[in-house]
Amino acid sequence: VISNNSIDGIFPLTITPTIKISADAKISPSSGTQIIFNDADEAVLYIVTAEDGKSDTWIFQIIHKQIQNSDFQNWYDVQLSTSVSYKEIGLSKNTTLWASANSGTSTFGVYNTLPTAIDEDTMVIVKTAMAGSIPIAAGTLFTGKFNLAGAISNPTDPKKATTFGIPFFWRPVSIKFKYKYTAGPNNIKATLINPSNIYGGFTIDTLDGFDKCNVYAILEKRTDTETIEIGRANFISASTEDLLLETIADFIYTNTENPTHITVVFTSSKDGDLWTGAVGSELIIDDLELIY
Repeated sequence: VISNNSIDGIFPLTITPTIKISADAKISPSSGTQIIFNDADEAVLYIVTAEDGKSDTWIFQIIHKQIQNSDFQNWYDVQLSTSVSYKEIGLSKNTTLWASANSGTSTFGVYNTLPTAIDEDTMVIVKTAMAGSIPIAAGTLFTGKFNLAGAISNPTDPKKATTFGIPFFWRPVSIKFKYKYTAGPNNIKATLINPSNIYGGFTIDTLDGFDKCNVYAILEKRTDTETIEIGRANFISASTEDLLLETIADFIYTNTENPTHITVVFTSSKDGDLWTGAVGSELIIDDLELIY
């Protein structure tokens, strides 16, 4: 954990960790091996092998006052077949702190969270689209993991497909980011005809007004027995913008505790998890920063 407001100038950072494991287990790299971080987004993978031969991979990352890859420059390829691949945010699946729902919608050939470039600067574009027979599939980018098994087991409950949050220990004043939003032309609410069958069809209601994007950050203190919300910053907009705008959303704190986790979410349709929004809504985001 690095508490400096700025970590510029500390790299390359050399660490020699001492790691305790059970007597008959093995770890690679071994305890006492020097490791080097060349930037804040790097990670080191440790493979721990138990006496029975079973192994698990542990990730050693730097936690600091800014979220890694919050300028959204790093992306990696997910290869579905010899001819089909798509991009996910981060340096690799094992080390990224960000997630999207692309692996869930890839079944339909739909990828709603992808890199885009403006003046050679890589950003994120988050889109709302149809996904097969599902009339609204809102794109999302968030800190945490997408749970594909949860999505498959609970296809009618999109919330079961997400594990939100990453370790974080500070109390920022606000979040700052750049965004550009375009709301799709037809704002609708889709309702399952059979609440237990995602493929049983939907009824469609047209809504007044426009779709809205939503950007929010939640600070929580998590223990083995409870999760307490510490503070929240929230930004909602239906305005169509022609240029990237910079905006700030302040945290409203409801607790004096220090957090253990932060969740940051960007979505092109505020109520997309309720199958509400507009196909064609697009949110471009760049340069997330936590302000102290």
